[in-house]
Amino acid sequence: MSAQLQRLPVADPRIHHSRVKASQGVIAATRKLTYDTMRLVVQCDQPSSPLNGIAGQYATLATPSLSKPRAYSFARAPENEAVGQHTFFIKLIHGGEFSGWLFRTDRTGEPITLTGPLGQFVLDASDDPMVCIAGGSGLSALLAILEHAANRRVRRDALFLYGARTQADLYCQDEIESIKRKWNKDYRFEHVNVLSVEPKDSDWTGPRGLVTEHFECAHVRDGSFDVSQSRAYLCGPPPMVDAAVSVLAKAGLARERIYFDKFEDASSPAPVINNSKCVLCDECLLVKPIENCIVEISDLVLDENDEVVDYVRVDPAHTSGLYYNSLYIDERECIRCLACVDRCPTGAISPSNTVKPDMLRNMKVSTPAI
Repeated sequence: MSAQLQRLPVADPRIHHSRVKASQGVIAATRKLTYDTMRLVVQCDQPSSPLNGIAGQYATLATPSLSKPRAYSFARAPENEAVGQHTFFIKLIHGGEFSGWLFRTDRTGEPITLTGPLGQFVLDASDDPMVCIAGGSGLSALLAILEHAANRRVRRDALFLYGARTQADLYCQDEIESIKRKWNKDYRFEHVNVLSVEPKDSDWTGPRGLVTEHFECAHVRDGSFDVSQSRAYLCGPPPMVDAAVSVLAKAGLARERIYFDKFEDASSPAPVINNSKCVLCDECLLVKPIENCIVEISDLVLDENDEVVDYVRVDPAHTSGLYYNSLYIDERECIRCLACVDRCPTGAISPSNTVKPDMLRNMKVSTPAI
């Protein structure tokens, strides 16, 4: 009896086949926004190809002084930037290689390479009300999206909540007020800061606690904002994003109406490729920001417990009769930008995958009829 063949999923024919671009430039300016958040402005060289990013997307930043690049969201709408300039908000992370390097001394004039644009966290085309929740440096992407929405004079209400620890962690308040002034006057723009550990004896009169809890208590339960017909934009630390998704789901908002960008770091789990879902479209290879994060391999090296300890890269005409036998994400090289996760048309790549890597030649698959 012949073994049952597994049919490969078909790649989405609408997928954009666009490579990321690399632009050379220098750090044009830096300015501390808070004690642990820096505004970084990069000026790209004139011969460099424009990145043509969209508000909400991100890029990777690399400098010769560091071993790996780091992914950061664009912090302004592209149409609000000077020609060739890109603004980022960098939060100082304990043990963070890039942020530690940036905060150590004035880096103005240092060479830097931008690679992008990456990500799909962008303004949707509807006129549905917007619920925007940000935490920490997650303000960057949402600030860019809201600037872009204000510039377009979108016909939609917006509720924007920002969660911070104390008043000392608040920044870009003038920029948010500018967005409010520019917002379409026929629609509502409401902005609320929520502080989680502000001293009880301070002069703060605004809401306290977790931003997601305040959103649920002050805007969902009292019905002041019809969440079920909204579009939600969430950006910040993974626990905040997960909590906000839970609140929105309980309020009846469909999953496809929730967009989010989790700010991961080197301690976050690396994505894993489930090769049984891979359709060999190479989209992940076209957007990978560094050379060795996703590798084309001919074999895996396993230990006595069948755990992967190394891999053998493809050497055409020697290691494989195929272009490659599998794609593999090397967690030692991965910078957790998740560009491959965003671009994969079949959902084969995810940090939550527990599928042990396997070789395509070992799988019993059939290609779909064309």
